[in-house]
Amino acid sequence: MLKKWMITVIFCFLVGCANKPSYNQLAMNLQMGMTKQEVINLLGEPKKVFARSTNKGQVEVLSYWGLVLVGFNVVDNQILSQDRLSVTLLNNKVTEWGDKLDSGEMLDKTQERTLEYIDKIQSNTKK
Repeated sequence: MLKKWMITVIFCFLVGCANKPSYNQLAMNLQMGMTKQEVINLLGEPKKVFARSTNKGQVEVLSYWGLVLVGFNVVDNQILSQDRLSVTLLNNKVTEWGDKLDSGEMLDKTQERTLEYIDKIQSNTKK
C-alpha cells in the first residue's frame, strides 16, 4: 500500500513539473526594452535580484531557475539547475538575458569591466 502511494506521489510530481514551461522556453518571449514589470508578468517573481549603480545608470539582474530532482529529493539550487535564466535591466529596461553561469559569458563580462576600469584610470591620469 505504501509503495503504491509513493509511486502516485512521484508520478503526480513529475506530471506537475512537466506542465510548467521552462524559463528558457519563456525567454523566447522576452524582448529588448521590456520593463521590469513586464518581465515579472512573463516569468514570475525572481528567485534572486542583484542591483548596482554604474556610470550608465541602475543595473538590476533578475535570476530565475527551476527545481532539480536529485535522487528522490527536490533541490532548489541555482548552480545545479539546468533551467537557469538571468535578465539584466539597465534603468528598468531589458538589455540582455541568458544563462549568467555560462563561463564564456563570465569571461566576456570580466573583460568588459576590465576595459572600463582601464579607461577610467587613463582618463583620471590625463587630468
